[in-house]
Amino acid sequence: MNAASMNNLWSYIQGLSLTVNNRKWLAERLIEPFKEETAAPPVLQTWEEAIADLDESEKEFERGDVLSGEAFNAQCQALIDSFAAKPCK
Repeated sequence: MNAASMNNLWSYIQGLSLTVNNRKWLAERLIEPFKEETAAPPVLQTWEEAIADLDESEKEFERGDVLSGEAFNAQCQALIDSFAAKPCK
């Protein structure tokens, strides 16, 4: 819908003699689809992918391809600093 149609719809709704319960009912119906879209987070991995990632992490650990706590903290801090250095738009 374009802006004019939306404004006409809003004017129509405002012209109705709605009780508080009617307005609440209408508001819930308008918001319901949005709640359904955002209610469940997307599944990022299948179970098999998660197990494969865990297996790969264990192999990296066995090879010694891991960061020390200090190196990990330094990388995290560098990332935080890089965000802080960028101005917000």
